[in-house]
Amino acid sequence: MKTRAVLIGFLCVLSTVTVSAQARQKGFLVVATNSWTAAFAAAAGAKDVVTLAPADLRHPAEYEMKPSDVALLKGANLIITTGFEVMAKRLAEAAGSRKIRVLRIDADYSLETMRTSILAIADILGTQDQARASIADLETFLSSWKQELRDDGLHGAPIVVHVFQQPLMAELGFTIKGVFGPAPLEAAQITKLSGEKVTYIVDNWHNEVAAPLKETMPDARYASLINFPGPDDTKTLMDVLSDDRHILSTAK
Repeated sequence: MKTRAVLIGFLCVLSTVTVSAQARQKGFLVVATNSWTAAFAAAAGAKDVVTLAPADLRHPAEYEMKPSDVALLKGANLIITTGFEVMAKRLAEAAGSRKIRVLRIDADYSLETMRTSILAIADILGTQDQARASIADLETFLSSWKQELRDDGLHGAPIVVHVFQQPLMAELGFTIKGVFGPAPLEAAQITKLSGEKVTYIVDNWHNEVAAPLKETMPDARYASLINFPGPDDTKTLMDVLSDDRHILSTAK
């Protein structure tokens, strides 16, 4: 009887925790600055997400807020930003006047960053279980990608990479011989990077600058990867990683 009573007590506590998490999600409106912060929110378990910058923009971080966007903040409980968007200052001012909580996250595709940012959002939403499941899926995917690179003899291969793609390439185990961007390459940089013997030139599709290296390093494979969901009908963090995996594997 005592064991049964303890079990019933445990189930009551578990039920209370579950109801609490559901209550925190119900009617909880999240505003994301762009498709990338929205993807982090979704991975964390957010159900009601409004995205400000259109997903079809090539440079989402440069999106300027419009008066109609300010209206979208009505009823919002949380705004998720990286803090580097052009709209960040104006968004913070609008949030402050409406007493909306603002969460600044880091955004890249290293496991550590994804884990930290997803859990930070989940801690506010009360959706830790969903967040941990998303993180486990991302870990499994990246582990599979790394094994594929090993099988193809590319693990540790030397590359030069756009600064915004550096975290993912480091996560995958590539040897980074040089970093460029986001500004256009200068003559001295081109000369220095071109002296490296590399397998890949990894550019960033959202602001490609590596065209000169394609000419001076003709033996290197060129891949232009994405960060923000949108291209190729990508919506989630996993979609982006899958798309980048395909682009890298078919690079010429």
